Amino acid sequence: MGHALLTGADLVAAVIALALATGKAIAARRDPSLALKLTASALFHVSALLFLATPAVYRAVDTSCGAPHLSALLIQCLWLLCVGHAQLLSVLWQPGHRAPGVLRGTVLRWAPLYAGTVLTMAALYVLADVRGAARPLLFATDHVRDPLVVAFHLVFFAALGAVAVSTLLRCRALLALRDPVLPSDLRRSVREFALAIGLDLAHVACALTAMIGAAGGRGVDGVAEGAWLITAGSGFVAHYSLVRISLAARRRELRDHRVLRPLWQTVVRASSQLVLAPGLLWGGWDTRIALSRRLVEIRDGARSLSPWMVGGPALAVARLARRGHAGCDLVAAQAAATLLHAADARARGLPPAAPHERLTALPGEDVPAAAEREHLVLVARHLDHPVVREALALVRAEGPPPLTVPSGARSPLLDRRVKERSELL
Repeated sequence: MGHALLTGADLVAAVIALALATGKAIAARRDPSLALKLTASALFHVSALLFLATPAVYRAVDTSCGAPHLSALLIQCLWLLCVGHAQLLSVLWQPGHRAPGVLRGTVLRWAPLYAGTVLTMAALYVLADVRGAARPLLFATDHVRDPLVVAFHLVFFAALGAVAVSTLLRCRALLALRDPVLPSDLRRSVREFALAIGLDLAHVACALTAMIGAAGGRGVDGVAEGAWLITAGSGFVAHYSLVRISLAARRRELRDHRVLRPLWQTVVRASSQLVLAPGLLWGGWDTRIALSRRLVEIRDGARSLSPWMVGGPALAVARLARRGHAGCDLVAAQAAATLLHAADARARGLPPAAPHERLTALPGEDVPAAAEREHLVLVARHLDHPVVREALALVRAEGPPPLTVPSGARSPLLDRRVKERSELL
């Protein structure tokens, strides 16, 4: 197996990890949750490990420091830190385990293993006779007849195996949970995360096979290098599993931002001053900031329409909805009809409605803050609904009745969608 393949795989995985780690670090500044900080730190460590495992970098570090296979020691230490992050993330994902005391207890229990492993490997490396030419990534096979080198690797493999098995068991317990405790998108990420940890164990199996083969005088360089190719594959899978939820959330934010555009245009068309001033240049790439701005502008625009909001459109929607319309959410349809009627009245230059005819609140305005985005998306989807169009036509034909409609109704569809969107992280 050529070094070109290893170099390409390691460099691609390292660059991806570095880019993702930078993005997570930026996100952690905005939302300083422990999960984000751990994810960013884990990806930075993975990136450093993969860069160091690149044959050219491996050789350059050894040459510049004058210590053959020093990179092997550094890689093993970084690797332990990476699986340590994975272990903490698996603990953090467990329901009821997010309390600081639980995480602190895990750190205190496992810290002696990590510290002892690193110190033991460093001592064995110093005491071992590793003079001579250092072929990148072949420390285990080139010096397999040195008992100290064998002990060096066995200590590392034992620690890595213990942490990996513990993490896999926690992932298994997490996957045993039923929805909605563990949503489907997070369930898939946990499976991929467990696969990445499993590939670390596959590396151990390949490395041990290569060491046994080298001790027997067989040429097993390909197996030893293949073990590091498995490590690069583990990095790819870990990257994808750690950012899957973020990517899914970004897709939903882009979709909701697009769906909300007609509603945004409806409520701000006559009040351009409601549009917020542009923020930082990089903020345009942040879908959460863009979506938050749109929600704020829609909320302000709806308030500006309140003098023209009357109860006729909402009552007409309720009357038509009794006939039964598939896919119609009553509260969202009432809000959509009310906003469209008010925006049309304002655009035609009509005077505000008399105080006794105005709605005291827009239907659905009392939804919890956590459900506001879902509610407004539903409202935007109902702007062109047949019930809303027919209700507006009825209001125009009959004229607005001198009645108002209560705004305290709850939307079953909204409640269900918010519940489905609940995520563990």
